[in-house]
Amino acid sequence: MGMYTELVCAFELIEETPSCIIEILEFMTGQRDEYLSELPKHNLFSDETRWKWMLQSDSCYFDGKTHSEVENDAVVGGCYVSIRCNLKNYDDEIEKFIDWVSPYIRKDYDQYFIGYERYEEDKEPTLIFV
Repeated sequence: MGMYTELVCAFELIEETPSCIIEILEFMTGQRDEYLSELPKHNLFSDETRWKWMLQSDSCYFDGKTHSEVENDAVVGGCYVSIRCNLKNYDDEIEKFIDWVSPYIRKDYDQYFIGYERYEEDKEPTLIFV
């Protein structure tokens, strides 16, 4: 049946983030019904379907409710991404997602903390730095 991995992360996108990347993130979070852009050449998108729903996936194995969104903040400016989901990370979708989105994350220093992932049977999370 497989085990679940929880992903909790948040980050600000750099100003130069292409609109197609934001569009795909909005689709992945359920804020957009479709994406019109061509998919980037990245191994996250090699599977036809799993990437589409990963940021909306949920189970009863973690206490937090799934909630993922992309928000343009009109007050302070900037585009912010907040993710809380859990999924069966069969094909390292979480690692592929982080690799794909990393170039667009605003980083204030070299090793920038954005969140954690936690495997269902693990007591301690694995911290995610980009």
